[in-house]
Amino acid sequence: MSIKLNDLLKIQDLSNVKIRLNIAWQDFDPIAHYAYDKEALMCGHFYGNPNQQMYNVGDIAIGLARIDDGHWLLFDISKITEVKEIDWGNLDEAKVNQYTFFGHEPVKEYENLFGRVIIKYHKSGAFIKLTGNKIDELEVEQILPETLDQIDNFPGYKNVSVSYSELKHKIDKSKEWQTALKCRKGVYVISDHQTGKLYVGSAYGKNGIYGRWKTYVESGFDKNEQENGKYPNKGLQEIVKSEGVSYIQKNFHYAILETFTDDVTDEYIIQRESYWKKVLLSREFGYNEN
Repeated sequence: MSIKLNDLLKIQDLSNVKIRLNIAWQDFDPIAHYAYDKEALMCGHFYGNPNQQMYNVGDIAIGLARIDDGHWLLFDISKITEVKEIDWGNLDEAKVNQYTFFGHEPVKEYENLFGRVIIKYHKSGAFIKLTGNKIDELEVEQILPETLDQIDNFPGYKNVSVSYSELKHKIDKSKEWQTALKCRKGVYVISDHQTGKLYVGSAYGKNGIYGRWKTYVESGFDKNEQENGKYPNKGLQEIVKSEGVSYIQKNFHYAILETFTDDVTDEYIIQRESYWKKVLLSREFGYNEN
């Protein structure tokens, strides 16, 4: 049974609830701004074109920042206290010289959820605002133990276990994760939480585990991966062809089984990969094709 956002919030009167979907636009990346420049994210969330009345005084404004296609981070829930026009001078590119500022105060009882709740919701069309009656379409996929920016610290190779959306954020934004994954070769396992199937792989080329996982984040599989002249990525490729990369984004989870330093031979790492395939039965019941 899925958990909906309002199962956590328990808002009784949804008539004045507005949900803003903060998406990337030009050089504005909401999830990156959450991690490194929250002020800019809040500015984008509470300013608007005067032709678009985003909120009214008394509204409850729920802020979601896009992580990837179908996943969002809950970063703010505030009550709108004022609405006023701000003259920012002549902005030729935007063809507008006024913006609406929405004064706000965070709702204290929800502050412990900010930055921790990952929402699953597929946005279609150009809209960026949902009314309160749409809140039951927002499914809680995960509640993080710490806020998303706090967990960017690399936890150690033995403790790496992340969803696709978490991995994408770390691969794209966290220098500490990037450096750590580049420094080690390794054997890893990918889990499909929908079917329970596993895929065991290894990384021993340039940029170590980072290079392999970055490719997975971009396309769902690595078309260039080979082992003993064979192509072990076939199972993952077939998923992308039949279900689309969105299936991987929603259901895949990544963990490290073993790591190795640069002095360890590729042949030994391949042997360890084969060992883990036998242990986890990923050839017989998973996605490994060799």
